[in-house]
Amino acid sequence: MHETVYDTTCNIINKLNDLLWGFGTIALVFGTGIYFTLRFKGFNIIHIVHIFKATLFEKKQRSQHSDKSSKGRISQFQALSTALAASMGTGNIIGVAAAVSMGGPGAVFWMWVSALFGTATGLAENVLGTKYQRFGGGPMGYVSHGAGMPRLAVLYAAACAAASLGIGNMTQTNALSAAMSEFHISPLLSGLAAALVCAAVIFGGGKKVASAAEKTVPAVSLFYIAGAVCVIVLFGKNIPQVLKLIFESAIGYSQIAGGIFGAALKKAVTVGLRRGVFSNEAGMGSSVLVHTETGCTEPLKMGMWAVAEIVIDTLICCTATAFVILLTGADASGAEGLAMVTEGFRRGLGNFAPFFVSASTVIFAVCTLFGWYFYGEKCVCYICGAFRIGNSKAVFIYRILYTAAAFFGAVTELSAVWGAADLLNWFMLVINLMSVLLLSGEAVKCVNDYTKSIFGKNNHR
Repeated sequence: MHETVYDTTCNIINKLNDLLWGFGTIALVFGTGIYFTLRFKGFNIIHIVHIFKATLFEKKQRSQHSDKSSKGRISQFQALSTALAASMGTGNIIGVAAAVSMGGPGAVFWMWVSALFGTATGLAENVLGTKYQRFGGGPMGYVSHGAGMPRLAVLYAAACAAASLGIGNMTQTNALSAAMSEFHISPLLSGLAAALVCAAVIFGGGKKVASAAEKTVPAVSLFYIAGAVCVIVLFGKNIPQVLKLIFESAIGYSQIAGGIFGAALKKAVTVGLRRGVFSNEAGMGSSVLVHTETGCTEPLKMGMWAVAEIVIDTLICCTATAFVILLTGADASGAEGLAMVTEGFRRGLGNFAPFFVSASTVIFAVCTLFGWYFYGEKCVCYICGAFRIGNSKAVFIYRILYTAAAFFGAVTELSAVWGAADLLNWFMLVINLMSVLLLSGEAVKCVNDYTKSIFGKNNHR
């Protein structure tokens, strides 16, 4: 009876997700990205080199990377690292494999599209978040005081806090447990280890989380990308063929002869965009929660950091995973999920592959635990503020729940949790995008004024 109820619940959640994440949501996400890209006159694409120079490669910023941030604040590089910690989880490894399995190679193209236009959405939401940070920080500031929807701001915070226990916690430790099982480590031990590490960091508060992310994320990202590049170079002769396959599958060309153009195209687009949102979180507003903790009063500066984050996360890291799978032919091996990624790396790195993939998955998962805790704590504090109650006890209870979730995620079946996470993501996405679109004029003015001031003399448009 218990299994029947659980299966029924999973089916209901899946049907809701199929309904909510249908054409309407795709049009909203895709349309918002295109709209802002056009309104920004392509700033997020045309000036991508300038964006990286003004953020990651700015001399002044580099000298501040290791500086201690002011009391109660974190540095801009720590904010980037924390945002990447939240987004660069198992979605960059297992999520990409799932996208290829479900949507075919064409899903990779739509992940690129999601990220490319998502940079404009990420830019807009972080510009607005910085402008309205005095009203509580994160998307809640502009949803409540900019768009004038305080109740939706509380609902957004509640959805994000709940999502942090699922998408940012249980799903990550579940993947961590699966990776550790390759070395015959039981889920029980994996769960205990994950919970202990989680507790050791999160009970130190948001600044300790940001500090841990700053030290961990850059190293593990470079480690993973370096391994992927080795495989890509070894199978480089297959790149033209794979690119052709990706683009043909993306527009359904290869399915026309079989008479399944509509279904195949819809699947590729839906899965690609959905996994793209899951990966880079553009449009969900989650990265705003950490970028507004820097104390930076320059909206465009924080918006550009968000663009850099999306490029690193999806256009670089997710693409690396996708190419390892497709170039090596691992997608046709019959393996799924983590096993598919491992098979791809095994064909390039040999017997080192299981350790490499498992280590990357474990560290990415732990990083995501840290990043989403930061989001969740901020949302819990906002909810407490909205109802004018003390937040110290609420935060303590949240930390206990978060630590417990890390353990249970490693030892339980999570079909319903994945589905619930997608539902919560949808609520966050819709509330955030509605508000960002309502306030689009403010974001556009900020970006276009900056473009004129920086590039006006050189006649850049």
